[in-house]
Amino acid sequence: MKAAKTEPAADSTLTSPPARVQVWFTQAPDPKLTKLEVAGPAGAVKLNGFKVNDDKSVVAAVEGTLANGRYTVRWQSAGDDGHVQKGEFAFSVKQAN
Repeated sequence: MKAAKTEPAADSTLTSPPARVQVWFTQAPDPKLTKLEVAGPAGAVKLNGFKVNDDKSVVAAVEGTLANGRYTVRWQSAGDDGHVQKGEFAFSVKQAN
């Protein structure tokens, strides 16, 4: 099981903070073993409304507004074989002053 696509895109620089974080997988994720975490310059980012979707994705809303800086999204999930996989990707927020 691998992450097929992410939103925000891995290594992207955003001009405004994202409202949500979403990861699409190559297999349907097991809801019991799947989680998302986001960390940035000020530490852990609060996520809200975590959901496993029918399109093999997981999504969570970002609570509050993210300041400029680099953010790392860590995910954990398991697919059809039950083997837990972990991964991460990063994005940056750089808003105009």
